[in-house]
Amino acid sequence: MGDDAATILSQSKRRLTRLKLLANFFEHIDIISIYIKTDIIHNLFQENTALDYNKLELFHLQYTDSLIELLTKIKRQKENDMLAVINEIDINKKYISGFEERRVDSFQTDRKMYSGVFSQHLKTLYKDLTEDIFTANWENVLYFHKKYAQEFYRTEADESLLKTGAFPAYQYKDYSIERKLLGRLNIQGFKVRFVCGYLIGTHEYELFKIFQSDDYFIFSVDEKKLYLFDNELDKLDISENQSNQSAIIDQLKNKNELLENSMNERKRNLPVEVEGVLKDYIKNLENIDIMSKIFDFDEETNILRAMLNLNLNNN
Repeated sequence: MGDDAATILSQSKRRLTRLKLLANFFEHIDIISIYIKTDIIHNLFQENTALDYNKLELFHLQYTDSLIELLTKIKRQKENDMLAVINEIDINKKYISGFEERRVDSFQTDRKMYSGVFSQHLKTLYKDLTEDIFTANWENVLYFHKKYAQEFYRTEADESLLKTGAFPAYQYKDYSIERKLLGRLNIQGFKVRFVCGYLIGTHEYELFKIFQSDDYFIFSVDEKKLYLFDNELDKLDISENQSNQSAIIDQLKNKNELLENSMNERKRNLPVEVEGVLKDYIKNLENIDIMSKIFDFDEETNILRAMLNLNLNNN
C-alpha cells in the first residue's frame, strides 16, 4: 500500500470516527444506518488493496463530508439548546433544594419553639395582671407571624368562624384577653400548642390549643385580642400550615422530570427537511450505482479490448 493510499485510509478512519460520534449523539436510526454503511465501504477498501483508493476519497468528498458538516452544525445548535435546558434544570433544583431546606429547618422548628415562647408569654401576662405591672414584650411573639404569615398562613377560611363577639376581658396595654380564656390557661399551667395560622385578606389569626384539654383559642393579631374559639371546629381547616410555594415547587419538580425525559427526544428530533435528506442519503448508499463506481472495471475492460484488437490486427 502506497503513502497516498495510507493517507486516504487514515483520513477515512477519522471521518468514520466523527460520524460515529455524531451517530452516538443523535441516537437517530437513520444516522446510525448511514454510519454502518459507510463503515462497510471503508472496510472494503481496507481489506482489498487492489481497489483504487481515490474512489474512497471521492466517495467521502461527495457524501460523508457534507453529511458531517450538516450534522455538526445541528449538533452545535442542539448542544446550545440542551445547555439552556440543563441550566434550567439546575436552577430549578437549587430553588427546590433551598426551599425544602428552609421549610424543614426553619418553619417546622420555629413553630414548635413558638408554642413554648407563647406559653411563656401568657404566663408573664397573667403574672403582670395579678401584680398590676407591665413587663411582657409583645414583640417576643409577634416575630412569628411577621416571618411566616405571607408564605405559610392559610388564606382560605370562613373568617366569621375566626371572629368573635364582645367578651369580658382583661386589658393589657393595647391587648384584650378574654377572662374565661385566662382562667382555663391558668388551670393548665399556660401550656399551649400553636396549631396553624390564617391570613384572610390583610387580617391575621393564629389558632392555639390548650394543653391537655379540648379548648382552642384565637390570637387576632390585627385586633390585638385573645379569645376562646367557640365555633364548630370541623368547619375550619386546622391542618398544619404548608408553604404557599408548595404548588410552585411541585410544578418545578414536574417540569424538571419532563425536561429530563425529553433530553434524548430533543437530540433525536431533526428538522423535517433534514429527515428527508437522510432518507435520500440512505437510498443513495443502497443504490447499486455507488458500488458499481467503486468496483468500476470499464477501464480494465477497455484496455483488454484494445489488446485483443491489437493482437487480431497483427494476425
